[in-house]
Amino acid sequence: MADGLLEWADKQADWVRDALRRHAQHGGFSLSDEHKKHVRTGVRLVAGYAIDPVPDHEALASSHLKSAAAKEPRAILCSLGSVRNLNRLAEGQTLKFALNGLTLIYGDNGSGKSGYCRITKKLCRSLTSDELLGNVFEAGTKPPAEVQVRFIEEGAVEPQEVVWIDGTPTPQPISRISVFDSANARLYVDKQNRIGFLPADIAILERHGTHRGELEAEFRAEIKALEAKLKTPMPGGYSPTGTVAALLARLDPKSKVSLPSKSQIKAQAEFSDADNTELGQLAILLASDPSTMATKRRRAKAALEKIAAAALLVEARLSDGAWATLAEQIAAAGSTASAAKLAAASAFKMLPLADVGQAPWRLMFDYARAYAATLGGDHEHVPSKEGDLCLLCQEPLTAEAAERMSSFNAFVTGAANMAAQKAATTLHASQKAIVDLNIPDGDEIQAALGEFGDLSLARKEVIAVIINYFAIAANRRSSFVASAASEAPLAPSLAATISEQCAQLAAEASDDDNAAKDDTTRAATRKRRDELTDRKKLGADLAIVLARLDDLEERLKLLECCEAVETGSVSRQMTALRRSLVMEHLENRILDEIQSLGLSHIPFSVNDRSQDGQSYFEVGLAAQKATANNRVLSEGEQRALALACFLAEAGGDTSRHGLIIDDPVSSLDHLRVRKVASRLVGEAANGRQVIIFTHNLLFFNEVVDAAAQSMPPVPIVRNYISKNEASGFGIISETDEPWIAQPVTKRIATLRDRLKAFKEIANQTDESWRRLAKDFYTDLRESWERLVEEVLLGKVVERFNTDVRTQSLKVVSVEDEDYKRVYWAMKRVSERSGHDMAAGKILQAPTLLEMKSDLDAIEEFRTEVAKRRKANEERRAAFEKPPKAETI
Repeated sequence: MADGLLEWADKQADWVRDALRRHAQHGGFSLSDEHKKHVRTGVRLVAGYAIDPVPDHEALASSHLKSAAAKEPRAILCSLGSVRNLNRLAEGQTLKFALNGLTLIYGDNGSGKSGYCRITKKLCRSLTSDELLGNVFEAGTKPPAEVQVRFIEEGAVEPQEVVWIDGTPTPQPISRISVFDSANARLYVDKQNRIGFLPADIAILERHGTHRGELEAEFRAEIKALEAKLKTPMPGGYSPTGTVAALLARLDPKSKVSLPSKSQIKAQAEFSDADNTELGQLAILLASDPSTMATKRRRAKAALEKIAAAALLVEARLSDGAWATLAEQIAAAGSTASAAKLAAASAFKMLPLADVGQAPWRLMFDYARAYAATLGGDHEHVPSKEGDLCLLCQEPLTAEAAERMSSFNAFVTGAANMAAQKAATTLHASQKAIVDLNIPDGDEIQAALGEFGDLSLARKEVIAVIINYFAIAANRRSSFVASAASEAPLAPSLAATISEQCAQLAAEASDDDNAAKDDTTRAATRKRRDELTDRKKLGADLAIVLARLDDLEERLKLLECCEAVETGSVSRQMTALRRSLVMEHLENRILDEIQSLGLSHIPFSVNDRSQDGQSYFEVGLAAQKATANNRVLSEGEQRALALACFLAEAGGDTSRHGLIIDDPVSSLDHLRVRKVASRLVGEAANGRQVIIFTHNLLFFNEVVDAAAQSMPPVPIVRNYISKNEASGFGIISETDEPWIAQPVTKRIATLRDRLKAFKEIANQTDESWRRLAKDFYTDLRESWERLVEEVLLGKVVERFNTDVRTQSLKVVSVEDEDYKRVYWAMKRVSERSGHDMAAGKILQAPTLLEMKSDLDAIEEFRTEVAKRRKANEERRAAFEKPPKAETI
């Protein structure tokens, strides 16, 4: 078995063989932080990191596997509790478990049973985990749950006791105990599940695969951080065709060319004093370079053309003709506004409102019209008919108000008002165009035309003319904005001057281009200048460039680390080993469990796979077309399949760690209930610690019967979890059976104790007494029903048992008098136990004496029937033997 792993390990890198050896020698095959650090260093070493000192490696050997293959010692869970800060579970309770058999825990829904099961899912091995909440009905921050846990490891004399706090590591010895509940059952049916119990060879590989995944995640996180830095742009400004630019292009993370070395980069950054002197001389030599001058002239021409465009707008909007038009618009706006004002004064002189038709009123009326339009009304008018709703107060308009609104509408849409509005709009548009006019100042013009002026003194004078032109334009605009004619006319147009200069610049640039084509010597000079300029700049940028090289080299090493820790090779080896060592046995166990739980009528297939260094199995329908289990199987069949998978997978645990099972028979029919009970008792009989939580009393009794019938009988610890108003939830007892499970003698004793407590109640006539009496008679009625089942009919049939005990007929006899006493007793207690009845038959609340009398009646009847049962048994024993023959 071990050879397969060793042969594979011998083909791996030294760090892998050393890591496998560390897994094999470590408890649970999981590495400590120190071991993980050593393995990580080994991976970095093979990726090219300089490691000093070089770590030692020791390869996996057969001796390591022999020690690893030893059974992992198991732990027995002794008890849970006391519990604090979990749901509303009462403190001071201890849930004890059988050390050498089976623990059966019964609790009704809502009793607190599930709280204890949630604890086990956090402490032990479970496919799912539940959040441990505090009391959600209380305000404020809840502290984490605290649980006192006792367990004993195999070979130990005394148990260990720890107080576990939710959020801290769980005790390792009990982490291999397996838990099954409804949430886990759903995953077994619907998902592929990790194989938890594996031979040492595969378990070592699995832990190694898991650690590889952790390492890759760490390396990927480092790569991500580096790549965020690498997004910062490199320094620019180098000659695009130069040697330095080609060198820096290799520092792009996306480059397919290998990285340059530090020496190569430093060589390109060497720049001596002689180089600096040469660069200065070349700059002087190339100052009048035709190619350079052509570029300057074209830039100057483009700047002039922008100035020309601004000058054209100035001439259009600040000319004398423009002022004449603006003056006309100002006059028109004034005259039409006056006319509208007169019209309003005449139309509304009888109104109690002031300034109707003026700007504030007009603004208000425009808003009203806009609002009316949103309501689906006329966008030109507001409601003005008698009975229309006023837009402000939503009251119907009176005749007088309607007439006023009609006048308002007529005024707004009248010729005088419309003319005033049109003139005002036209004037506003013209004034805005003047205000928005772009008039550059002297500094802006100097900055834009700097290169143009450097070309000659004459051109510097042209710049002065342009600055003066725009200065006059700025003053003239101020007058226009103030609605006054400017005393200073615009300077002469720049159009001809600028056009002439642009033509000259274009011709000069063309001449420069031709000269550059004929100049073969300057190309080499420019190339040398660019080379020296790039080297000088690289020297200034050297620290940044070398830091980028370091980051890129680090990234490559990390990528090699990721390649080294890939999990594919581990998964493939695990698959090979798993199929030879595990799957045949696991598949047989699953099919056996399916058979034992009555699912053999359904064809299933078992499949396995490896993913991220983990082993998984899946049980699906062996159908012609892949179909999900939950689309075919009933709820009961799904629960049975899940339990079969759980038990089969746990069957691979050679150390036989414990099983904790919560309500395994949900949705199962009574035949499978018995099969499950027998199967779980069988696990306990074979030496496993088995802990069962249930609220199914039929299943509870089936487990008890199966444990008693086992050869030898399986010891049982029974716990009952309940709730009460005084103590809360999760009250644990090994003796206090729930009412529904109590025999009639215990029920009668309970009711007598209750009667004793009733003596302390002073007022036995009010509503609270009636409720107490009602509860008493409800329980007394149920006790009569239990008496009939248990005593009178001798448990021939029981509600929470699937057997019919025909032999119990030996003690049964039912007389007419029995019928009468049961009939009238049940009638009496039923009337007092809450049955609704006609008003004329409402009974007075019973007295304490009446209650005692009714309780005595059931006790007397029970005693009489018990005596008769004994007599029946003795008399009928003769029927089981042949009669004695006569002799002479």
